[in-house]
Amino acid sequence: MLIGVTPQSRNTEGWVRTRIWGLLEPYLEALKSQGAAIVILPPQPEERLAALLARLDGVLLPGGVDVDPAHYGEEPMPAMGEVSPPRDAIELFVARYAAQHGLPTLGICRGIQVMNVALGGSLYQDLPAQGFGTIQHSQKAEPPALGHSLEQTGQSPLNRLFAPRFRVNSYHHQGLKDLAPGLRPVAVAPDGLVEAVVLEGHPFYLGVQWHPELLSEHWGLFRALLEAANRPVA
Repeated sequence: MLIGVTPQSRNTEGWVRTRIWGLLEPYLEALKSQGAAIVILPPQPEERLAALLARLDGVLLPGGVDVDPAHYGEEPMPAMGEVSPPRDAIELFVARYAAQHGLPTLGICRGIQVMNVALGGSLYQDLPAQGFGTIQHSQKAEPPALGHSLEQTGQSPLNRLFAPRFRVNSYHHQGLKDLAPGLRPVAVAPDGLVEAVVLEGHPFYLGVQWHPELLSEHWGLFRALLEAANRPVA
């Protein structure tokens, strides 16, 4: 199965500053463990990106920097973090294309936020500043430590992978606010924050707020993506 992954980026140091587009190794390892062939989707005109997406079996939207609040009609708050306009452009297009064309898609951390914004939802720009102070959403402990728990709230691919209540790692300061039309919450944190969604009527459009790539016991989510990508188109 050929899985396209939108790229993460960083600026190189030295006398020539260059933006490097790539992917952190844990995502590669998780996908390769399930037998995926991986294609990185660098910035390019939308028509070329659409032509490439049409040849893929599935998509992964990984974690990363904040989504620019301009995409959901808000001004930036003081506590908002770094944004990447080129990455926003790529991922919002990919998320919309995947939703419209039934392309199996898994969104992780920033990825679930991109899914929501792409389809018309909004985000909390900074959870502590917007009233979420009882749960540590940006945990201090490093992997493989787990953070807070989640409660499953409906039918989804999570049902066969996790108990009704299970623990996740948590490295985010933004979160889903108003859900986009068609997105259904399937797991929530103890403070009520939605941390997993699916798109109604789509074969596999799943977003999770935690980082399963860092937890081998959660790699079943990547297997579920590959299984969806392997199903015949109806």
